[in-house]
Amino acid sequence: MSSRTRGFSRRVLSTGPEPLRKNRVRVVPRAASTRDDKEVWIQTTNVQVLLAALECGLSTTALFPSDNAALAEEWRKVGRFTPLALTDDGTVTEEDGDFYRAVGITCEVTGPDGVDDIAMMAGVEPLVVVDSSTWRIIPAENLVAKFGATDESRLFSVSETAKDAEAMFEALETGVDGVVLRTDDAAEPRELAAYLKKRGMIGGGGDGVGSLELTLAVVTRVETVGTGDRVCVDCASAFHPGEGLLVGSFATGLFLVHSECLDAEGYVNSRPFRVNAGALCSYVVTPGGKTAYLSELRAGDDVTCVNEDGHTRVMTVGRVKVEQRQMVLVEAECGEKSSPRCYKTLRRFGWSRRPGRIRGRCRCRPWMSGTGYWCICRRVRGTRG
Repeated sequence: MSSRTRGFSRRVLSTGPEPLRKNRVRVVPRAASTRDDKEVWIQTTNVQVLLAALECGLSTTALFPSDNAALAEEWRKVGRFTPLALTDDGTVTEEDGDFYRAVGITCEVTGPDGVDDIAMMAGVEPLVVVDSSTWRIIPAENLVAKFGATDESRLFSVSETAKDAEAMFEALETGVDGVVLRTDDAAEPRELAAYLKKRGMIGGGGDGVGSLELTLAVVTRVETVGTGDRVCVDCASAFHPGEGLLVGSFATGLFLVHSECLDAEGYVNSRPFRVNAGALCSYVVTPGGKTAYLSELRAGDDVTCVNEDGHTRVMTVGRVKVEQRQMVLVEAECGEKSSPRCYKTLRRFGWSRRPGRIRGRCRCRPWMSGTGYWCICRRVRGTRG
């Protein structure tokens, strides 16, 4: 264990009798957060960067090294924010009445030995800020794996651009708990805020890791209607059984179209990255509670993956495949029996689902005597983006 680690641990455990004044530090760790919480601190010498972060809802916390400590008081007129001080020994402190409360420690990583030292802090220090200016993804993944195994510590990373911060939030899918955005460019916080909102990590408006309310619907009509442009959406990561995309002809009612992650009973091999989505003109749900036409999707775009329980995650489109195929009109009803709502979609035959069982490729049939196939629909407001 490094001397820095041992020193901070001693401060955590120290209970000396002398009263602590404002030039002394009392360590009171912040409450641990859940792994889904993401936090951003701003470190800058440009007041416009802090102002941008406040305006776009990215952060209300600013970190000031000792040589810029005077800026904390000078910038209070900009808006309400929480100033944190970074001492010369790397301790992050927050003013708490007559005391300074230590909330974390910063460490630089320049090689493998530094990563090992920081990994030993997991479960010991409440918050560790890693500055890996010379290293980026590799140490982040190693440390995320270590810190992710404990709820006693949080891991932050210093990033100098929004793109670097995005990579930190996506390391090993779970990502770091927070980022210190160190920049003097006012465009960077706005770019990072747009990314986090899109992923549902801040602002509550995205379709990141979360859930949607789905409703079972009964297929009432299946009819061949001729040929059309069928779209397959191939994503950069694999779907799991029960997952697919929400697709349909109306943004107010969308069908959960299952991915091709299961073998089709010897008919064709599985393609776990693909959803045989439907007609070119159909809507598909994208992050942020929006919809897009299938015709608009391009490689690099994001779509919202949904499973049969309504849990969501964001997936990146790797390829969009458009081919002329025989199309089928599927109608389904859901809602009260006295006034059911009818929803339609155009698609090629594909994946269907009986209650409690996922099947491979099969023909959809209208509902009859309780033995038909069911679709899963989601009703949305229909904000098209």
